[in-house]
Amino acid sequence: PPLFDGSMAMCEAFINACQLYILAKPHEFTNLQMKITWVLGFMQSGMAQLFRDQFMYLESAEPDPIELLYTDIYKAFGDPNKQATAIQEIMTIKQGTNTGEEHVQSFKQCYMRSGYRETAGIHKFKRSLNSPLLDKIMAVPELPVTLEKWYDLAVCLDRQWQ
Repeated sequence: PPLFDGSMAMCEAFINACQLYILAKPHEFTNLQMKITWVLGFMQSGMAQLFRDQFMYLESAEPDPIELLYTDIYKAFGDPNKQATAIQEIMTIKQGTNTGEEHVQSFKQCYMRSGYRETAGIHKFKRSLNSPLLDKIMAVPELPVTLEKWYDLAVCLDRQWQ
């Protein structure tokens, strides 16, 4: 498969390419960990890289010596308070010249790390949108009640607008 940067437009194509390759070469993928590692290896930039890093953090198990090395490197060079950094990012993120799709992808990454609950996430997402797009959303007869539906509506209306 090609390298994946997290673009919504390429998501299904990336997944399909990974599935086809793994199905075509089952002898190369003898266990689940090999499949996961192989797929994550193609997620090297953009939002996909952030997703990969978050996934690896959540899936980490009992540390072995190499994991201890990684921990030491992180202690020396990593962000000591990722949640505070994510909150700062979510407080300052703006759509700007990004498409609705690009902005949703960026916002999702900040939101995942922020620890915010959904209601706060909706409020922060609304604040981050360009005014004309937010005006279009607010004119909808029935506003979304979940953050995921806010994302969908923002992308849909932004595509109509462009």
